[in-house]
Amino acid sequence: MLFNSTDYLALLLISCLAYWLTPAVRVRQAILLVASVVFYMSWSRPFAVMLLALIFVNWLIGWQLDRSRKRAWLLLGCAINLSLLAGFKYANFFLENLFAMAGSQTSPHLSIILPLGISFYVFELISYLADIHRGQARHERNPVAFALFVLFFPHLIAGPICRAGQFIPQVKQRQVFSFEHTHNGLYLFLCGFALKSGIADGLAPFVTVIFNAPGSYSGFDNLMAALGFGVQILCDFWGYSLMALGSALLFGLILPANFNAPYSAISIRDFWRRWHITLSNWLRDYLYIAMGGSRVDKNWKVQRNLVLTMLLGGLWHGASWNFVIWGGIHGLALAVSRGFEQAQWPARAKRFFSNPIVGWALTMAVVFIAWVFFRARTFDDAIMMLTRIFTPDSLWARSRIGAVFFELMLLYLPLGWWVHRTTFQTSMAAAPLTRQMAAAAVLAAFSLVYYVDGNDFIYFQF
Repeated sequence: MLFNSTDYLALLLISCLAYWLTPAVRVRQAILLVASVVFYMSWSRPFAVMLLALIFVNWLIGWQLDRSRKRAWLLLGCAINLSLLAGFKYANFFLENLFAMAGSQTSPHLSIILPLGISFYVFELISYLADIHRGQARHERNPVAFALFVLFFPHLIAGPICRAGQFIPQVKQRQVFSFEHTHNGLYLFLCGFALKSGIADGLAPFVTVIFNAPGSYSGFDNLMAALGFGVQILCDFWGYSLMALGSALLFGLILPANFNAPYSAISIRDFWRRWHITLSNWLRDYLYIAMGGSRVDKNWKVQRNLVLTMLLGGLWHGASWNFVIWGGIHGLALAVSRGFEQAQWPARAKRFFSNPIVGWALTMAVVFIAWVFFRARTFDDAIMMLTRIFTPDSLWARSRIGAVFFELMLLYLPLGWWVHRTTFQTSMAAAPLTRQMAAAAVLAAFSLVYYVDGNDFIYFQF
């Protein structure tokens, strides 16, 4: 059930009406829980049952952890959650590499279906248990409220990754209907729809055909595919996040923002403060700091922690060495950036690399080269694409890309600027009515003209 489908819109409308027509908090919780279970069951009933069982097990472990604060309960909970994630997501990856190390040309392949959203809800459950162990949260005794922390359907599949302290108190309160929340929720949803179904899905066919055969295209076309994928994945995931925030706001519930103009970042650290913010915060709080963060006594250990955190973040995205390489590129860039800040450089070099334009150019070079490994089917395809891009020849500038691709890339600039300006920590309901109507009309017209159907959200596979 995709956000840009009539089935989802029907579920959202029915659950919203039922939610606001009843004043009782417990009944509202039940309505949201039923809607969330229906949402997940529309994809798979067996995995919905598995998810409910996992939530119940973590609820029991959280109860015991809150009572005793024994580390063993935290380790048990993490082991259960990570074992489930590893079994579904990495079993074939482990077997392939094990047999490859043994010198075998083939390896058994298990027929495993990856449960939708498993990486996201496993991270949320681990954060819940870790916060209880650290004394930063208490166990939630209401099992329905706890289940909604994980199951709430707008953020169930691909985030934003919520913390228990951010979400559970909201569903335990009686939310008061607000026209401002409803207005902003609808506007956020419309913005997300325009980014996803207009820009991202429109660019997808052009990006896919080149990434599937980079050796058949010129250096310019490969460069455009790399840039196009960067825009596609941003608009796809940013669009999903805005639709999730908008859907939640229709129930009076506020989810954390996930994007803050990441392609305007002037350093790699700045990029990770702006891109997939809730994942960045999770990696920082539950991996980087757990390994010692920047509190360790040696600078090289801080850099090691940065690289290890991003390597694990890359592996979290998928069972492929390309994702590990992607994480490694970002980890090394973060380590080099920190080393540059700590080192004693000549004043002229310091000024040059501290220049915002130079910083932005270097950051985007790292980000978009890393995107090639993230998107490419194989390591060889990624190397072929980069070789084509960075090897000038007489046919380098020849292009076979359709004009619509360039049209969408150009339209992304004003659309992305406007959406960011009117959604990030800003209430569109406070704007003059004429501006509201004009913005809604332009977004709706753009969505209708450039609408492309049939593409899943990219982060659904993670």
